[in-house]
Amino acid sequence: MKFLFFFFLIQITSSFADTIDINGIRWPIPAWNISGETQTRMSTPTCQEFKKFAIQSKKFLTDGLVVIKDGLLQFEYYDPHYSPNTPHTLWSISKTITATLLGIAVKDGKVSLDDYLHQYFPRPDFEENYQKIKLQNLLYLDTGYIWNEYYAGDIEQSPVLSMLYGAAHRNMVDFALTRKIIPEGPGYQFNYSTGAPVLTMGVLKIAYGQDYDQMPWKNLFNPLGMGNVRFERDHKGVFNGGSSAFATPREMAKLGYLYLNHGIWNGKEILSEDWIKKMSTVSPGYLSPGTVIKDITDDGVYGGSIWLNRAVKPNFGKPYPASPDDALVALGHYGQFLVVLPSQDMVIARTGHDEEYNSKIDVFISKAIGCFHDPSYPEGKIIPPPASSKTTIGQMFKTLKTGLQSNVIQAAVSKSVCSCHFISGIDLKTCIERSNIPAAKLLTRVSKIANSISVEQTALAKFLVKVLSFRSEPIAISTYDQLHPEFGCHLK
Repeated sequence: MKFLFFFFLIQITSSFADTIDINGIRWPIPAWNISGETQTRMSTPTCQEFKKFAIQSKKFLTDGLVVIKDGLLQFEYYDPHYSPNTPHTLWSISKTITATLLGIAVKDGKVSLDDYLHQYFPRPDFEENYQKIKLQNLLYLDTGYIWNEYYAGDIEQSPVLSMLYGAAHRNMVDFALTRKIIPEGPGYQFNYSTGAPVLTMGVLKIAYGQDYDQMPWKNLFNPLGMGNVRFERDHKGVFNGGSSAFATPREMAKLGYLYLNHGIWNGKEILSEDWIKKMSTVSPGYLSPGTVIKDITDDGVYGGSIWLNRAVKPNFGKPYPASPDDALVALGHYGQFLVVLPSQDMVIARTGHDEEYNSKIDVFISKAIGCFHDPSYPEGKIIPPPASSKTTIGQMFKTLKTGLQSNVIQAAVSKSVCSCHFISGIDLKTCIERSNIPAAKLLTRVSKIANSISVEQTALAKFLVKVLSFRSEPIAISTYDQLHPEFGCHLK
């Protein structure tokens, strides 16, 4: 019944969307046009299997899903909390958006990948290797900065959590800029980091000056008709290019469609074709002997701020064995996917709230291809995460202790609930449940005051603080910017 509802909804909203260029490419202007074969297609066995896995599984928690094939919307789904116009947090897909904005800046002559970071942030007192970092290293995440991105254990020392929810949230660029650098310097080692795209956004702020605040909309979102996008900033006004963009699945699909069409949008060059090639090129630091891969399905293959599906390391195959070699995959925490499949002329955009999702990507992609492109396409398998990735009881205890001690738990709950409630319009209870923050309901009490979300410690949290004898702030507040809703929430 829900699918039928959205089928008719799409028919109405897409009735004016019929822009086809001289090359026969169909453009979603102003909106995606729906395929006339949708109802028939979705009744086939392969599509029933896809639906069962993608939207009916209790172990694959989909919030929204859009499948585009041949420029037409083939399938769309939302759970009861979302709709086609509800922006959803994208987490690390924000990194791919930042890379796209960097590519536009390069095309427009604002910056060059050969520019050095110190040209924008002079630090003559920094170590010599800092002077060698280029903007190219920010794109490929091989800057040489020491950055261990983790979310469990001693989270007081986690750079990503310290930057997002600790004192460093006020000036993220300065925090990311002043990390130590490996002796080998930039280009020697790929290192996944939310700090690198923050630095990219810091560079773009200097490059664009007073035009920076509206730059993402003017250069990318508005030309593509992405009207629901939100992009959050730190206290210095720098966009958090690593994790804080929000968009609908339909809008995510437009971004993927831009990549699918080599940077062209309805006859206009938004990105150069060369930039799409750069994004599709394996990170030089990843190819270096300095990057040691232990498990290809867990470590992946990284390109220019997007994941690739190629066998490039000796003795390792593709991360997603059943999926196409030319797939481009942007991934975000808790199961946000933007999948571009050039060989199949497909784009898939999915939002979710999974604790673990990587093991299911290959099955998801292969089932989608089987449904919308080739029923005989071989199906992938669920690839269980390595045992080492599972959180132990000891790590969980340390997470709770250091999370309370550093105020990260309170701040993370406050910020995530603020964004979820005010940007996505979701009720507070659901926002807390889907935050996936350890013991959020046990340790924090959430309340809404005007346009702010206040988070206090519960009696249990206060008891733990007292028994474990450490100081901790009892409250955290995040505020929604009502004057500029496009900038979302910020942690006070």
